[in-house]
Amino acid sequence: MSNVKKVCNGCRSAIEDRRYLRCSNCQLFYDLVCANVSEQRFYNTMTVDHKAQWRCVLCMSLQPKFDNTKTPIRVASTEVTMREGAAVATSPLALDVLAVEQPPSLTDTLNDTAHNVTIEITDFQSFVMEMRAFREEIREEIRANRLEAKRLNDSVVMLANRIDNCESGIKKLNERIDQLEVSPPPARDDVSSLSSEIDQLKTELNDRNQELLLTDIELTCIPEQKEESLLHIVSVVATKLGVDLSEQDIVSAARMGRTIDATQSYAIPRPRPIVVRLARRATRDKLLEAAKVRRGATTENMGFSGKTCRFFINERLTKHYYA
Repeated sequence: MSNVKKVCNGCRSAIEDRRYLRCSNCQLFYDLVCANVSEQRFYNTMTVDHKAQWRCVLCMSLQPKFDNTKTPIRVASTEVTMREGAAVATSPLALDVLAVEQPPSLTDTLNDTAHNVTIEITDFQSFVMEMRAFREEIREEIRANRLEAKRLNDSVVMLANRIDNCESGIKKLNERIDQLEVSPPPARDDVSSLSSEIDQLKTELNDRNQELLLTDIELTCIPEQKEESLLHIVSVVATKLGVDLSEQDIVSAARMGRTIDATQSYAIPRPRPIVVRLARRATRDKLLEAAKVRRGATTENMGFSGKTCRFFINERLTKHYYA
Protein backbone atom coordinates (compact mmCIF):
# COMPACT_ATOMS: atom_id res chain seq x y z
CA MET A 1 0.00 0.00 0.00
CA SER A 2 1.37 3.42 -1.00
CA ASN A 3 2.46 5.84 1.70
CA VAL A 4 1.97 8.93 -0.52
CA LYS A 5 0.02 11.65 1.32
CA LYS A 6 -3.41 12.39 -0.01
CA VAL A 7 -4.04 15.98 -1.12
CA CYS A 8 -7.50 17.50 -1.42
CA ASN A 9 -8.14 18.48 -5.03
CA GLY A 10 -10.39 21.34 -3.89
CA CYS A 11 -8.39 23.25 -1.23
CA ARG A 12 -4.97 21.69 -2.03
CA SER A 13 -4.40 20.82 1.62
CA ALA A 14 -3.13 17.51 2.93
CA ILE A 15 -5.65 14.98 4.21
CA GLU A 16 -4.46 13.58 7.54
CA ASP A 17 -7.40 11.35 8.55
CA ARG A 18 -9.98 9.06 6.97
CA ARG A 19 -12.60 11.74 6.57
CA TYR A 20 -12.37 12.09 2.79
CA LEU A 21 -14.07 10.85 -0.40
CA ARG A 22 -12.55 9.61 -3.63
CA CYS A 23 -14.19 10.44 -6.92
CA SER A 24 -15.18 7.31 -8.80
CA ASN A 25 -14.57 9.06 -12.12
CA CYS A 26 -11.33 11.07 -11.81
CA GLN A 27 -9.98 9.14 -8.79
CA LEU A 28 -9.06 12.39 -7.02
CA PHE A 29 -9.41 12.93 -3.26
CA TYR A 30 -11.62 15.54 -1.52
CA ASP A 31 -12.02 16.25 2.18
CA LEU A 32 -15.55 16.45 3.60
CA VAL A 33 -15.65 20.26 3.51
CA CYS A 34 -14.72 20.48 -0.18
CA ALA A 35 -16.97 17.53 -0.95
CA ASN A 36 -19.87 19.38 0.79
CA VAL A 37 -20.68 16.28 2.88
CA SER A 38 -21.37 16.55 6.62
CA GLU A 39 -19.75 14.20 9.11
CA GLN A 40 -23.17 12.93 10.18
CA ARG A 41 -24.03 12.01 6.61
CA PHE A 42 -20.54 10.57 6.04
CA TYR A 43 -20.72 8.24 9.04
CA ASN A 44 -24.45 7.48 9.29
CA THR A 45 -26.11 7.84 5.89
CA MET A 46 -23.54 7.02 3.23
CA THR A 47 -22.92 3.33 2.68
CA VAL A 48 -19.82 1.75 1.20
CA ASP A 49 -21.45 1.62 -2.24
CA HIS A 50 -22.44 5.28 -2.02
CA LYS A 51 -18.86 6.23 -1.17
CA ALA A 52 -17.52 4.08 -4.01
CA GLN A 53 -19.90 5.66 -6.57
CA TRP A 54 -19.46 9.25 -5.35
CA ARG A 55 -18.34 11.79 -7.98
CA CYS A 56 -16.86 15.23 -7.44
CA VAL A 57 -18.29 18.53 -8.61
CA LEU A 58 -15.81 18.74 -11.48
CA CYS A 59 -16.86 15.42 -12.92
CA MET A 60 -20.50 16.24 -12.43
CA SER A 61 -20.00 19.48 -14.37
CA LEU A 62 -18.28 17.59 -17.21
CA GLN A 63 -21.12 15.13 -17.56
CA PRO A 64 -22.76 15.76 -20.98
CA LYS A 65 -26.39 16.71 -21.15
CA PHE A 66 -28.60 15.23 -23.84
CA ASP A 67 -30.08 17.65 -26.38
CA ASN A 68 -31.40 15.06 -28.88
CA THR A 69 -28.63 15.89 -31.34
CA LYS A 70 -28.52 12.97 -33.83
CA THR A 71 -26.03 14.39 -36.34
CA PRO A 72 -23.10 11.97 -36.97
CA ILE A 73 -20.57 14.74 -37.64
CA ARG A 74 -20.54 18.15 -35.92
CA VAL A 75 -18.42 20.92 -37.40
CA ALA A 76 -16.85 23.78 -35.48
CA SER A 77 -19.41 26.27 -36.75
CA THR A 78 -22.21 24.53 -34.89
CA GLU A 79 -20.79 26.01 -31.63
CA VAL A 80 -21.97 23.03 -29.59
CA THR A 81 -19.66 22.50 -26.64
CA MET A 82 -19.48 20.01 -23.83
CA ARG A 83 -20.90 22.57 -21.40
CA GLU A 84 -24.04 22.90 -23.55
CA GLY A 85 -24.73 19.20 -23.21
CA ALA A 86 -23.67 17.90 -26.63
CA ALA A 87 -22.90 14.24 -26.98
CA VAL A 88 -19.27 13.21 -27.24
CA ALA A 89 -18.25 12.76 -30.89
CA THR A 90 -16.97 9.33 -31.91
CA SER A 91 -15.70 9.99 -35.41
CA PRO A 92 -12.07 10.99 -36.04
CA LEU A 93 -13.15 14.26 -37.64
CA ALA A 94 -15.20 15.22 -34.65
CA LEU A 95 -12.35 14.37 -32.34
CA ASP A 96 -10.02 16.59 -34.34
CA VAL A 97 -12.48 19.46 -34.24
CA LEU A 98 -12.89 19.11 -30.52
CA ALA A 99 -9.17 18.92 -30.04
CA VAL A 100 -8.73 22.15 -31.95
CA GLU A 101 -11.56 23.98 -30.18
CA GLN A 102 -10.75 22.81 -26.64
CA PRO A 103 -8.55 25.34 -24.79
CA PRO A 104 -5.39 23.94 -23.26
CA SER A 105 -6.29 25.15 -19.69
CA LEU A 106 -9.77 23.62 -19.47
CA THR A 107 -8.82 21.27 -16.62
CA ASP A 108 -7.33 24.08 -14.59
CA THR A 109 -10.36 26.23 -15.24
CA LEU A 110 -12.69 23.47 -14.03
CA ASN A 111 -10.53 22.90 -10.97
CA ASP A 112 -10.70 26.61 -10.13
CA THR A 113 -14.46 26.56 -10.63
CA ALA A 114 -14.82 23.61 -8.26
CA HIS A 115 -12.56 25.32 -5.76
CA ASN A 116 -14.65 28.50 -5.90
CA VAL A 117 -17.85 26.51 -5.49
CA THR A 118 -16.34 24.73 -2.48
CA ILE A 119 -15.32 28.05 -0.92
CA GLU A 120 -18.81 29.44 -1.48
CA ILE A 121 -20.33 26.35 0.16
CA THR A 122 -17.91 26.67 3.12
CA ASP A 123 -18.84 30.34 3.57
CA PHE A 124 -22.51 29.43 3.46
CA GLN A 125 -21.98 26.76 6.14
CA SER A 126 -20.19 29.32 8.33
CA PHE A 127 -23.05 31.74 7.83
CA VAL A 128 -25.55 29.05 8.79
CA MET A 129 -23.56 28.22 11.94
CA GLU A 130 -23.44 31.91 12.90
CA MET A 131 -27.18 32.21 12.37
CA ARG A 132 -27.76 29.16 14.56
CA ALA A 133 -25.57 30.61 17.32
CA PHE A 134 -27.40 33.93 17.06
CA ARG A 135 -30.71 32.08 17.25
CA GLU A 136 -29.58 30.31 20.44
CA GLU A 137 -28.59 33.66 21.99
CA ILE A 138 -32.00 35.09 21.12
CA ARG A 139 -33.66 32.05 22.69
CA GLU A 140 -31.64 32.44 25.88
CA GLU A 141 -32.58 36.12 26.11
CA ILE A 142 -36.24 35.26 25.54
CA ARG A 143 -36.08 32.63 28.31
CA ALA A 144 -34.48 35.14 30.70
CA ASN A 145 -37.09 37.77 29.82
CA ARG A 146 -39.89 35.28 30.37
CA LEU A 147 -38.47 34.30 33.76
CA GLU A 148 -38.13 37.96 34.77
CA ALA A 149 -41.66 38.66 33.58
CA LYS A 150 -42.93 35.72 35.63
CA ARG A 151 -41.17 37.02 38.75
CA LEU A 152 -42.59 40.49 38.15
CA ASN A 153 -46.05 39.01 37.70
CA ASP A 154 -45.73 37.08 40.97
CA SER A 155 -44.67 40.27 42.78
CA VAL A 156 -47.63 42.16 41.34
CA VAL A 157 -50.00 39.39 42.43
CA MET A 158 -48.53 39.43 45.96
CA LEU A 159 -48.91 43.22 46.18
CA ALA A 160 -52.47 42.95 44.91
CA ASN A 161 -53.28 40.41 47.63
CA ARG A 162 -51.80 42.69 50.29
CA ILE A 163 -53.83 45.62 49.01
CA ASP A 164 -56.97 43.48 49.10
CA ASN A 165 -56.23 42.50 52.71
CA CYS A 166 -55.68 46.15 53.68
CA GLU A 167 -58.92 47.18 52.01
CA SER A 168 -60.75 44.38 53.81
CA GLY A 169 -59.35 45.51 57.18
CA ILE A 170 -60.28 49.14 56.48
CA LYS A 171 -63.77 48.06 55.53
CA LYS A 172 -64.19 46.17 58.81
CA LEU A 173 -62.96 49.19 60.78
CA ASN A 174 -65.41 51.46 58.97
CA GLU A 175 -68.24 49.06 59.75
CA ARG A 176 -67.20 49.01 63.40
CA ILE A 177 -67.12 52.81 63.52
CA ASP A 178 -70.57 52.98 61.94
CA GLN A 179 -71.92 50.57 64.56
CA LEU A 180 -70.43 52.63 67.37
CA GLU A 181 -71.90 55.81 65.92
CA VAL A 182 -75.35 54.25 65.57
CA SER A 183 -75.38 52.54 69.00
CA PRO A 184 -76.69 54.74 71.89
CA PRO A 185 -74.09 56.31 74.21
CA PRO A 186 -73.74 54.99 77.75
CA ALA A 187 -76.29 56.29 80.21
CA ARG A 188 -75.25 59.45 82.02
CA ASP A 189 -76.82 58.20 85.21
CA ASP A 190 -74.39 55.29 85.29
CA VAL A 191 -71.45 57.63 84.80
CA SER A 192 -72.69 59.91 87.56
CA SER A 193 -73.19 57.03 89.96
CA LEU A 194 -69.71 55.72 89.23
CA SER A 195 -68.23 59.16 89.83
CA SER A 196 -70.09 59.42 93.13
CA GLU A 197 -68.83 56.05 94.23
CA ILE A 198 -65.26 57.03 93.36
CA ASP A 199 -65.54 60.26 95.34
CA GLN A 200 -66.99 58.38 98.28
CA LEU A 201 -64.16 55.85 98.22
CA LYS A 202 -61.61 58.66 98.10
CA THR A 203 -63.24 60.33 101.10
CA GLU A 204 -63.28 57.10 103.09
CA LEU A 205 -59.66 56.44 102.26
CA ASN A 206 -58.67 59.95 103.30
CA ASP A 207 -60.58 59.62 106.58
CA ARG A 208 -58.79 56.39 107.37
CA ASN A 209 -55.45 57.97 106.63
CA GLN A 210 -56.35 60.92 108.81
CA GLU A 211 -57.26 58.58 111.69
CA LEU A 212 -53.73 57.25 111.55
CA LEU A 213 -52.47 60.80 112.20
CA LEU A 214 -54.59 61.54 115.26
CA THR A 215 -51.55 61.58 117.57
CA ASP A 216 -49.30 63.60 115.22
CA ILE A 217 -48.45 67.30 115.36
CA GLU A 218 -46.40 69.49 113.02
CA LEU A 219 -43.92 72.15 114.20
CA THR A 220 -43.03 74.80 111.63
CA CYS A 221 -40.52 77.66 111.51
CA ILE A 222 -38.21 75.98 114.04
CA PRO A 223 -34.61 76.86 113.08
CA GLU A 224 -32.67 73.93 111.67
CA GLN A 225 -29.16 73.24 112.92
CA LYS A 226 -26.52 70.60 112.35
CA GLU A 227 -26.47 67.62 114.70
CA GLU A 228 -29.62 68.80 116.42
CA SER A 229 -31.67 66.66 118.83
CA LEU A 230 -35.29 66.76 117.76
CA LEU A 231 -36.53 65.16 121.00
CA HIS A 232 -34.83 67.93 122.98
CA ILE A 233 -36.29 70.59 120.68
CA VAL A 234 -39.83 69.17 121.13
CA SER A 235 -39.39 69.18 124.94
CA VAL A 236 -38.16 72.82 124.87
CA VAL A 237 -41.16 73.86 122.73
CA ALA A 238 -43.58 72.12 125.14
CA THR A 239 -41.94 73.89 128.08
CA LYS A 240 -42.21 77.21 126.21
CA LEU A 241 -45.98 76.58 125.86
CA GLY A 242 -46.35 75.53 129.51
CA VAL A 243 -46.98 71.82 128.87
CA ASP A 244 -45.13 69.19 130.86
CA LEU A 245 -43.83 66.70 128.25
CA SER A 246 -41.41 63.87 128.97
CA GLU A 247 -39.44 61.81 126.47
CA GLN A 248 -41.75 58.81 127.11
CA ASP A 249 -44.62 60.82 125.65
CA ILE A 250 -42.77 61.20 122.34
CA VAL A 251 -42.87 58.19 119.97
CA SER A 252 -40.85 59.74 117.12
CA ALA A 253 -39.73 63.08 115.71
CA ALA A 254 -38.33 63.84 112.26
CA ARG A 255 -38.03 66.68 109.79
CA MET A 256 -40.01 66.23 106.57
CA GLY A 257 -38.71 67.29 103.17
CA ARG A 258 -35.44 67.43 101.27
CA THR A 259 -32.26 67.34 103.36
CA ILE A 260 -30.30 70.58 103.46
CA ASP A 261 -26.96 70.30 101.65
CA ALA A 262 -24.15 72.21 103.41
CA THR A 263 -22.37 72.77 100.08
CA GLN A 264 -25.29 74.71 98.62
CA SER A 265 -24.52 78.37 98.09
CA TYR A 266 -28.11 79.59 97.99
CA ALA A 267 -30.08 80.29 101.17
CA ILE A 268 -32.94 78.08 102.31
CA PRO A 269 -36.11 80.22 102.53
CA ARG A 270 -37.50 78.43 105.57
CA PRO A 271 -36.53 75.42 107.70
CA ARG A 272 -38.15 72.05 107.21
CA PRO A 273 -41.15 71.20 109.43
CA ILE A 274 -40.80 68.76 112.33
CA VAL A 275 -43.35 65.94 112.47
CA VAL A 276 -43.88 64.57 115.99
CA ARG A 277 -45.83 61.45 116.86
CA LEU A 278 -47.00 61.38 120.49
CA ALA A 279 -47.94 58.39 122.58
CA ARG A 280 -51.45 59.66 123.41
CA ARG A 281 -54.02 61.80 121.70
CA ALA A 282 -54.67 63.75 124.91
CA THR A 283 -51.10 64.98 124.96
CA ARG A 284 -51.48 66.21 121.39
CA ASP A 285 -54.69 68.06 122.30
CA LYS A 286 -52.93 69.77 125.21
CA LEU A 287 -50.13 71.03 122.98
CA LEU A 288 -52.60 72.32 120.35
CA GLU A 289 -54.67 74.10 123.02
CA ALA A 290 -51.56 75.68 124.58
CA ALA A 291 -50.43 76.88 121.13
CA LYS A 292 -53.79 78.59 120.62
CA VAL A 293 -53.57 80.27 124.04
CA ARG A 294 -49.97 81.41 123.51
CA ARG A 295 -50.39 82.44 119.90
CA GLY A 296 -47.37 84.38 118.68
CA ALA A 297 -44.76 82.44 120.72
CA THR A 298 -41.20 82.92 119.51
CA THR A 299 -37.88 81.08 119.75
CA GLU A 300 -36.50 83.60 122.20
CA ASN A 301 -34.61 82.05 125.15
CA MET A 302 -34.95 78.56 123.57
CA GLY A 303 -31.25 78.15 122.82
CA PHE A 304 -31.42 78.72 119.02
CA SER A 305 -28.75 80.80 117.39
CA GLY A 306 -29.62 83.48 114.95
CA LYS A 307 -32.58 85.79 114.64
CA THR A 308 -35.64 85.20 116.84
CA CYS A 309 -38.70 84.06 114.90
CA ARG A 310 -42.22 82.84 115.54
CA PHE A 311 -43.06 79.13 115.43
CA PHE A 312 -46.38 77.35 114.95
CA ILE A 313 -47.94 74.07 116.09
CA ASN A 314 -50.69 72.44 114.00
CA GLU A 315 -52.25 69.04 113.72
CA ARG A 316 -50.83 66.92 110.95
CA LEU A 317 -53.14 66.52 107.93
CA THR A 318 -53.11 64.28 104.86
CA LYS A 319 -52.16 65.52 101.38
CA HIS A 320 -55.82 65.75 100.48
CA TYR A 321 -56.20 68.88 102.59
CA TYR A 322 -53.17 70.55 101.04
CA ALA A 323 -54.37 70.03 97.47
